[in-house]
Amino acid sequence: MTCRMVLLAWMLALLSGCAGMRALCPREGGRPWVEVRSPHFTVRTNLDATTAEEAAQELEMLRQGLLQAWGGSFDPPGTVDIILLHNRSALEEFTNIRIEGFSTSTEDGPLLVLAGHAYALSEATADITTQAHELTHYLSERALVRQPRWLSEGLASYLETIALRPERREVILGRLHDAFYNHVWRHGWRTLDELWEWDRKGMLSTAESRQYYASSWLWVHFFISRHGARFEDFQKRLMRGEEPRHAFDSAFHGAKDLAGELHGYVRRPGHMNYRTTTAPLALVPSPLQTRPMRTAEVHAVRAQLFLMSPGAAPLEERLPYIEREMEEATREEPGNVDAMLLRIRSTEDPFRRLALARELVDRHPDSGHAWDALAQALDAAGNTSEEQEAARVRAVELLPDSVSAQNGLAGFYARTAQPEKGLAAAQRALALAPGNSAVLDTWSTILFQLGRCPEALDAQELAADMLHEGTPQRLRRTVHDTLARYQAVCGAEVPLDGAGRPTAAPASQLP
Repeated sequence: MTCRMVLLAWMLALLSGCAGMRALCPREGGRPWVEVRSPHFTVRTNLDATTAEEAAQELEMLRQGLLQAWGGSFDPPGTVDIILLHNRSALEEFTNIRIEGFSTSTEDGPLLVLAGHAYALSEATADITTQAHELTHYLSERALVRQPRWLSEGLASYLETIALRPERREVILGRLHDAFYNHVWRHGWRTLDELWEWDRKGMLSTAESRQYYASSWLWVHFFISRHGARFEDFQKRLMRGEEPRHAFDSAFHGAKDLAGELHGYVRRPGHMNYRTTTAPLALVPSPLQTRPMRTAEVHAVRAQLFLMSPGAAPLEERLPYIEREMEEATREEPGNVDAMLLRIRSTEDPFRRLALARELVDRHPDSGHAWDALAQALDAAGNTSEEQEAARVRAVELLPDSVSAQNGLAGFYARTAQPEKGLAAAQRALALAPGNSAVLDTWSTILFQLGRCPEALDAQELAADMLHEGTPQRLRRTVHDTLARYQAVCGAEVPLDGAGRPTAAPASQLP
């Protein structure tokens, strides 16, 4: 059923009220879609063009406000992809649960999906906690070279209560997080020692997880309010790459009975005696580029949402919807890159994936994403020949600022034991995404293969430090397993081979 052949279905949906709530393509009765590019965001939305541009401008304003947490001079490069749906009901089609939005990571970088009137950031009643929380993670990964999980989540929760006051050209940071305050008041909180061990706890129940999040917010709020200078010193040490526990002990040397002080901070009658920070909000002009989205692009976005949205439905239940959207996209625009990339990524059979990737490259030989997809498909099919190397080199040539392409090339050379050839790509990926755990994991592998064992251990410790709530479990396990291996190997005298590289330790010596 194509967009041109859905008149009856569209009429039925319209009569039932579904069309007005769902984020459909215009030919199916949906609203027109536009793409707006600003210096730091790419917004794809079915809001009208004027509102979409306001959304991009306000996201830039939110970013500018969050940067004040690091003094305002910090301004990292890079863009964030945003899918902004016109209301909350539109998002429910993809999630089957009622949420304001979610964040995830794609091979091209972070993706933030928002719903409802989330664009009205300057309104006093606007709920911008999701946007602020996820953008804080993105920014803090670039600000802090290392960060323990409690700090990562605590900062994100602390800054999600941000208040923007553009009419006064100011931003207010550190307002009370009522839900987390009420939680710790009623149920208590985790000690700082427990929070340091958070990432080693594995899967937690919902109640346990909430207590860790609330406790992280509480400790960060307490440190900023009562020990601001020490907490700033702690962050500066992390910016320089110091080991987190050592950095904390150095910054808080001489501080007495923090646990007792925190108890009084919470249990004081009424709300905590906390302070907020008011900082100037520079309204930086943000040039915009706006264009209407093609029908095929809309179907590709819908397929992406079905594939990546959270919810209880397993992938096999989502596949018919994903398939339908991809078919519509390719019917409207044969060979559409976005749709074919999604089809490749959602195909489990490695040899079918490889055939699709070859077809995509044949259709779009100048697309770096096509070459990157081919390289990944070759790898999944067990092909580590020169063909994969050539595909990865071509992807990097066409996408010099792609973290995925650079890290993929470095990873290929690591897997084929050619670390010298992978060094430049690993360094480039690290420069583009210094807080990315996958990039750090590859970088540490290259260093280990080059015989730079202590540096490899340091890099893998960084990778573990930068894991946060959005990290896939598979990567989380890989990072921790590799860290344990490097701690066993690099923490002892290791025999070297003829090239000066560490030889593999006997299996009995590895965890």
